[in-house]
Amino acid sequence: MRTFIAVVAGVALALIPVALGYVKRYAIPYSSAAGIYGCFLLLLIYVVAPAIPNRPILGRYPALKIGALLMLPYLVYAAGTGSFHWLALERLVAIVAPVLILYSAVPVIDEAKLSWQDVVIAIWLVSVVLFHFFNGIWTVPTNLDFMSRLFVVSLGALTWTYLRPIPDLGYELVLSRNALLAAVTNFVLFAAIAIPLGLVLGFTSWNPRWHGIVDFLLSYLEIFLFIAVLEELFFRGFLQNLLTKSLRSWWRAQLIASLIFGLFHILHAPFPNWRYVILASIAGWFYGSAYRAGGTLLSSALLHAMVDTTWRSFFTKG
Repeated sequence: MRTFIAVVAGVALALIPVALGYVKRYAIPYSSAAGIYGCFLLLLIYVVAPAIPNRPILGRYPALKIGALLMLPYLVYAAGTGSFHWLALERLVAIVAPVLILYSAVPVIDEAKLSWQDVVIAIWLVSVVLFHFFNGIWTVPTNLDFMSRLFVVSLGALTWTYLRPIPDLGYELVLSRNALLAAVTNFVLFAAIAIPLGLVLGFTSWNPRWHGIVDFLLSYLEIFLFIAVLEELFFRGFLQNLLTKSLRSWWRAQLIASLIFGLFHILHAPFPNWRYVILASIAGWFYGSAYRAGGTLLSSALLHAMVDTTWRSFFTKG
């Protein structure tokens, strides 16, 4: 419980400057800010709770409880911002329902292996993200993409912990020397390949945008929470992990997960962005290596966030 409180409180406090920036930039009333921040905190709790030792127990009817929990943040947000719309709530239900219904109606028999149910859910979740199914839900003061990402993390973490438990998921917020070493080692190895390759391909250029250590750390925290945790939970904890057991080969599973991760970036402008696919596939391999070496998603998520933050701070093209 102490770990849970410390993580939630730490992240909530660290992102207060970001929240205040929204208030100032969009001139929204404090009631709206409270609704947005309350929604954010609830989703953050859902993200953290399954990742702590001695996590809470949902007990009977986990699908119904997960569904109800995931609707609550929107109601808090809508109450604070005065922007409740039945269509938005129905869209959230439509996103969540296929996952909860399929896993409940047709339970996975061998939880350690990738099942046809998992493939269907994977395609559904990727479609939700790629085709922007969340548009029109979090619209005050603007499209809040970070809320959508937290929602997907919450859905995946709660589902794969309580409803369709995935053995060796590695979804743990426990920083160990081994986890940190795995992240740092793979960062160095990836940088040695990606920096020269990115420059040769014309995907990156030396373009420092350093605004101080505080800005760098805030950017790192945002990327870790809203991008890295989501993608590592899906591509490493879910896909690579289950493929490893199904194929009985860690390197085949890691290669497939890395290539799919790379292809996930093809829609970035200019489409089709094959340079991004190449670099992201290589990155995916090292994220997978960090996940295996560290034994936890925290290793790959820390690495993922450092790669993205370093890229954005020093190597994005002007």
